[in-house]
Amino acid sequence: MISIHRDEGGENIARIIDLGDIRIISMDVFLEGVDVPENAEVLEVAGRYRIYVKSEEAPGGRVEAVVYDNGSKRQLINIKYIGKLPDEEALAYLKAFVGRLAKPL
Repeated sequence: MISIHRDEGGENIARIIDLGDIRIISMDVFLEGVDVPENAEVLEVAGRYRIYVKSEEAPGGRVEAVVYDNGSKRQLINIKYIGKLPDEEALAYLKAFVGRLAKPL
């Protein structure tokens, strides 16, 4: 079953795919000025762009982050949890993970 999680204002913030024991929760982020995650896999596109993918263990599953880099701007574009946590716990974990990637002001 696929559902959309909305915030208090009714804005879509996550897509949730419930496969019974496992949930896939994906959030589009678009956060500029992030650090490239350590040990991320890199995909170079036409020598102009880089896509970094970081996957790591998380409570009850794993988390994946996708960072886009065009040489002048680096942006976290998507984050995903794949695992057994309840929706609200997984969303809280994803938000904390984003906070770890964001550069301090």
